[in-house]
Amino acid sequence: MLKSGLFKQEISTIIKNKKILIPIIAVLFIPVLYAGLFLWAFWDPYGKMDQLPVAIVNSDKGAAMDGDQLQLGDDLVKKLKESKDFDYQIVNKQDGYKELKDQKYYMLIEIPKGFSKNATTLMDKNPKKLELIYVPNEGFNFLSAQIGGTAAEKIKTAVAEKVTETYAETIFDKISEVADGFQQASDGAAKLSEGSKGLDKGSKDLNDGLATFAEKSIEFKDGIKSADSGSKKLASGSKDLYAGLETLAQKSIEFNNGMQSADSGANKLATGAKDLDSGLSTLAKKTDEFNNGMQSANSGANEVAAGSKNLNDGLGQLLDGHKQLENASTQLEDGGKQLQSGIQEAKAGIKTMNSEVPKLVDGTAQLQAGAENLSGKLTAWQDKSAEAAAGAEQLNQGVTALKAQLTQMLPLLESLPEAKKAELVKALNDLESGSADLKNGTQGLSTAAGQLSAGANELSAKLNVVNNGQKSLQDGIARLSEGSQLLEAGADKLVSGQKTFTDNMNVFGEKFTEAKTGANKLANGSNELVNGMNQLVDGSNALSAGAGQLASGSHTLKTGAYDLLSGMNKLASGSSALSSGAGQIASGSNDLKNGAADLSGGMSKLSSGADAITSGAGKLADGSDQLKDGTKKLSDGSTELADKLKDGAKEVSKVHADDKTYEQMSQPVKLDTEKVNHVPNYGTGFTPYFLSLGLFVGALLLSIVFPMRDPAVKPANGFNWFISKFAILAVLGIIQALIADIIILGALDLHVHSVPKFILFSIITSLTFISLVQCFVTVFADAGRFLAILVLIFQLTTSAGTFPLELIPDFLQHFNALLPMTYTVSGFKAVISSGDYIFMWHNLTILFTYIVVFALLTTTYLTIRHKAKFKTAVEN
Repeated sequence: MLKSGLFKQEISTIIKNKKILIPIIAVLFIPVLYAGLFLWAFWDPYGKMDQLPVAIVNSDKGAAMDGDQLQLGDDLVKKLKESKDFDYQIVNKQDGYKELKDQKYYMLIEIPKGFSKNATTLMDKNPKKLELIYVPNEGFNFLSAQIGGTAAEKIKTAVAEKVTETYAETIFDKISEVADGFQQASDGAAKLSEGSKGLDKGSKDLNDGLATFAEKSIEFKDGIKSADSGSKKLASGSKDLYAGLETLAQKSIEFNNGMQSADSGANKLATGAKDLDSGLSTLAKKTDEFNNGMQSANSGANEVAAGSKNLNDGLGQLLDGHKQLENASTQLEDGGKQLQSGIQEAKAGIKTMNSEVPKLVDGTAQLQAGAENLSGKLTAWQDKSAEAAAGAEQLNQGVTALKAQLTQMLPLLESLPEAKKAELVKALNDLESGSADLKNGTQGLSTAAGQLSAGANELSAKLNVVNNGQKSLQDGIARLSEGSQLLEAGADKLVSGQKTFTDNMNVFGEKFTEAKTGANKLANGSNELVNGMNQLVDGSNALSAGAGQLASGSHTLKTGAYDLLSGMNKLASGSSALSSGAGQIASGSNDLKNGAADLSGGMSKLSSGADAITSGAGKLADGSDQLKDGTKKLSDGSTELADKLKDGAKEVSKVHADDKTYEQMSQPVKLDTEKVNHVPNYGTGFTPYFLSLGLFVGALLLSIVFPMRDPAVKPANGFNWFISKFAILAVLGIIQALIADIIILGALDLHVHSVPKFILFSIITSLTFISLVQCFVTVFADAGRFLAILVLIFQLTTSAGTFPLELIPDFLQHFNALLPMTYTVSGFKAVISSGDYIFMWHNLTILFTYIVVFALLTTTYLTIRHKAKFKTAVEN
């Protein structure tokens, strides 16, 4: 009863005293005003961001990229205007910065003039970043600057997405071009493969032909060496023949001179024989006159004896010369026959060589022309292969550069499926490998072509030497042929003259024998004549007989002399023919010697040329082998390159890009936010903090308008005193909590997991703060209110209602677990956001502990004070 009466008395006092009632009623709305207005003001500040004025200065000049005009500044401004995140206002640079300082704008975003241009420097050696100048007016409003900073990051992200999208579009355009280039390269490689196959076949044919040529060149070389040896023998024999014929010509001249002398002597002999015959006839007829002319006859007989002796001696010498001449004539006839046979053989050989050498010259000329043509073709082919090698090098460098560029862009390709990205990387690797093989093959081909061209040039030069030697040989053979014809004609004349000479020599021999017989007879006759003349005095008969015999002998001598003269004339004619033939033979042998010398020189040159041909043919065969290997590698490499390029073209052509692909490239990561304990807005997030703050402020203000220390009537004891005060405060605290809950749940539309538990927790929170304030004010009076304010300040900074506990100073973190607002904030978060009721009940239990502790402290103090105050009053 006492307790109930004391409570009623407290209520009655409040109702009757308007100075207490009206403030109490006003204080009942303090929590809702405090918490409600704060929450209302901060419920969703980002919902009105479109009303926050922000200046945009677009100084971008644009730039050209791959033939397209890039206007990132205009695109960004357009996108910002469409987003309506802020109240964006487009201004010039001067006005923008001036009005920012005049606090017309909370922030300014400047797009520099090189904004778009920097976006085109991705592939430059020193790429430039796109810069946005963000200028917040922090003095105007710090939070707006922080919000603007977040917005600037979003703008940066949007720009990055736009730039990445542009890059992606360019990349996929390039990939399409690469696909076309791959296809063209594949077609070109296919043609190159076909051409290299033809080249490979041609190189094989060339290799076979060159192998045959090398073999034949060896045979040609051996034949040339044999011909060279024969030509040297021919030259040596022609020299010996020329020397013998020259000796023959000289001897024939001497023989002709001797024959002329013999002919002259024969004429004289014939004349003397004639005269002798005439004289003897006269002597025979005029025997009568014999005696008269005896002296003369004796003298003439002596002369005849001397002449016959001289004639006999001359005929002896002539006979010896005739025998020597006959032997020489026999040898000359044999030599002439051998010469004629040798000339026929030489003529046949020269004829054969004359017919074959033009073929050899023509073949060598054709071979030289073929070598020059081959050299020209190989030079052109070398140039083309060099161009191909250069093209392959450029292709390899381009592919390597493309791969490097695409490798740099791989982070932008992370959004592609792994399979596509792997295919793209594989295609790039295959392309790089194929281009490297093409590069190596074309370089090897160019090297082989250079070696082959050098071999062909050397072969052409050697063939030129051979050709010149063959021309000299051909000229020498022509001259040799002419000389052989002259030699043949001279040999024919020589043989004919020799035959005539031999015949005449035979006749001469016969007549000479007769002449010798006549001469012997003449000698005997002359001796007899001398004897007769000596014995003339002994008998005329003997004279007559001797005269008859002398006449007969003189007649025989006359006949022999005339025969001798006739033979000598024929012999002189034969010797002239012999001399003429010997001269012609000497001239022909000289031509033969010169031709043989030319032939020997030409054959030497031809032999050297044959050696050069053999050497060149060997080098050409080696070069042909290298060419064969190179063309084989080229054929294989070009085929593989064509296949790889075709595969690469297929793989790259599978990449089909559209706006979705570009968007995927620019926004490869989609952030799926799966929120745990979702908080829809600032108001919901700040409700635990501001509601706790409002209820604490409400409890604190109740201590001002409601007398917590003085009872309305005398309490029975300290506990009764406490209960009377706490009951009133509890009712007021509950009313405060209910009013705040109704406004927050109804007017502000706060969504909680459980309304009853939310109301229950807000009431317990209010009672906790009321018990705390009651304790401090009851015990310490006005100082207690100051202490309560200090507790409020510590609670506001340590309860983790705004920033996480870990973000506040370490010193303040120690107060977190000691103060009740920590648990009110945590409990409200559990019932509003997480729905973790176990955690809510845990915090509620701790708050009950605070209530009990503060109630016990207050009761203890009031009990002590009750005893002190009311005991003194009773005693008084």
